Amino acid sequence: MSSITSALTAPASPAGEAAALREGLLQRPSARREAIEQLRERVDALRRELDAANTRPSVMAAEVGARYAEGREREAAAELHVAARTGKMQAEKLRELEDELRYRDGRIKVLRKRIASNAGAPSSFPKNF
Repeated sequence: MSSITSALTAPASPAGEAAALREGLLQRPSARREAIEQLRERVDALRRELDAANTRPSVMAAEVGARYAEGREREAAAELHVAARTGKMQAEKLRELEDELRYRDGRIKVLRKRIASNAGAPSSFPKNF
């Protein structure tokens, strides 16, 4: 930066001015290159640090534990699905049995009334019959 400002404040001579500008232009990219190189070195150092951290036994154990937990979660979800399906089937079967009991109860009542009307004595059957 100082070369640019010195080029601006120096007396105007065509050869000196061109040299000063050339020097200033050459210094800027080299400073940028140096900063970029420092950043690349920092990135490489961070990558090495990350790789080292990922190879630690605790990280590996955590990954194994996470995979185990995911497997257990899938197993539990499958068991829950089976239990839900079984519950639905059992509820449907129960509804069918209740419908059949209601039908048979109605048939029994009709038959009781027929027998009672034919026999003429409604008290001859127990109420729970």
